[in-house]
Amino acid sequence: MPVLQNRVGVALASLLLAAGCARDRASREAPPGGTVAQAETGAPAPARAAPSGAPPQFNCGSQQILELGPEVPPDFSQVVGQEDANCFAWQQFIALNWPESGMDGGTAGFGTPGDLEPVQWQTYMSTGQLFLPDGGAPPAWGTQARITDACLAEAGLSVAQARERLPLMVASKFAENFFPGSANQAFPFDGSPAWLGAPGDTNVWYDVKVNQPEYDYIVDAGLYNAANQLALVDSGVPVVLPQGAYQPAPGSVGAIELKSAWMEVANPSDARWNTYKLSPAVVVDPSTQRCRTATVALVGLHIIHATQSQPSIIWATFEHEANAPDQGADAGTGAWNFFDAACSPRTLTVPANCAADGTSTEVTVGCEPNVPPPYHIGDGCPGPVPIQVTRLTPIDPMAKRVNQLVQQNIATHFPDSVWKHYVLVNVLWSTNPSPSPTKPAKAPLPFAAPTPSGSVAIANTTMETYIQRTADFGQGPQASNCIVCHRNATLAGKTGIASDFSFVFGLAQGLPPSQAPSLKSMRLTPSEKAAVAHPPTMRRIIQ
Repeated sequence: MPVLQNRVGVALASLLLAAGCARDRASREAPPGGTVAQAETGAPAPARAAPSGAPPQFNCGSQQILELGPEVPPDFSQVVGQEDANCFAWQQFIALNWPESGMDGGTAGFGTPGDLEPVQWQTYMSTGQLFLPDGGAPPAWGTQARITDACLAEAGLSVAQARERLPLMVASKFAENFFPGSANQAFPFDGSPAWLGAPGDTNVWYDVKVNQPEYDYIVDAGLYNAANQLALVDSGVPVVLPQGAYQPAPGSVGAIELKSAWMEVANPSDARWNTYKLSPAVVVDPSTQRCRTATVALVGLHIIHATQSQPSIIWATFEHEANAPDQGADAGTGAWNFFDAACSPRTLTVPANCAADGTSTEVTVGCEPNVPPPYHIGDGCPGPVPIQVTRLTPIDPMAKRVNQLVQQNIATHFPDSVWKHYVLVNVLWSTNPSPSPTKPAKAPLPFAAPTPSGSVAIANTTMETYIQRTADFGQGPQASNCIVCHRNATLAGKTGIASDFSFVFGLAQGLPPSQAPSLKSMRLTPSEKAAVAHPPTMRRIIQ
């Protein structure tokens, strides 16, 4: 268990968010009044020596000691402010990105450049496997995604060769959440495409995975099937994700969902990619819909974690440091993933059904940052082109300090690690969280005492590119952040029943036609309904 240890003594116990529930290993094993780490005063804490054979440890924030090791903290422990929350998020990030081959005490390095082996969270189950098109039962936990025979043939791969490849077919983070079957549909319901173009006329790919506690919860209750979700609601039982806790069951991690963003790498041997987590993949070419192999680099990662002290979930988001410059700042001379100082507009001829407005046959992708592309990608449409991106809300100074501290400590123990080149953007949590519902409730769910303030925009440039400052989900424009979106998550169908902040439940199939959602039930304008009714789609390659 990662050590998240009280550093200033028992006097701070009254400040803990989950007193008695979120204790660390040290506080359970040490007697009252035993040795605790002393609080630092301003300067970054140095790396600490760990017992022989134990993961390296270092002080972080006002209350915590982090480990460079594979165990995910099950709950907030000793978190009394935003700096501690940032440290907690980093502990999750470190553990979840620990190499799978080193989970049982192996000698694999943490973030070795060029390492294509999976990390811990990559062994979790994708929503493409969990929610099948017929609403059927998913495969057993640990089953690797099986790529269709036709796709394997096009990519020139055997089943064995494809076993460790990541199948990617979703070109917009929001498509899977809101309109299953459409891989690049508009967000939020405004008729605009939402894919993100990358260098080399490729696009960013997205994937969503859940950990085993969430998988077990969904499978045990049959919630992979939409009809079973409705039956649960009819019985008066709400959907409540399993919550991690240190007590009474140490190591009960709770539900974790991860949303990842990947960009294609044309030349993996280039030294530039020694700062990225790389993975082998099979992707669907957006314009031809044929499968091909690719190497992809991780550029963005959302981590959402349901815990006992944070039943309304802890929301953390990370990016690669080279994604995009701050808006208005000097972009420097280095290469950015999604910003080109020498950008030139690109004009393309498109079929009318591919255009965002449904009528144009010629569109131009300009150089103004953070503007949604004017056409869809997908079957029969042109391929992607690069999109200009800048960060509209600079990373908070406190997050920057924690980033520097953690990066320095990673570099101390793993000098070449790719993970020292990733940054925490922000963490959203609650100082007085709303309790989980005791009966089915309509969305949106309440989220009390958001920290940072609900007026603070939180956006990952690879996943909320086009809504970095404001978003409107039917309650009027609000500062864009995780909860503004996820509090509207519902079960499949037309009930509007909340799904505990998770959109994955909306992917379930298996409803009778009379209960299935329709365009008529959606609050869309006629033009928006037309865009949703006939969007270009991406081919499904998981069987």
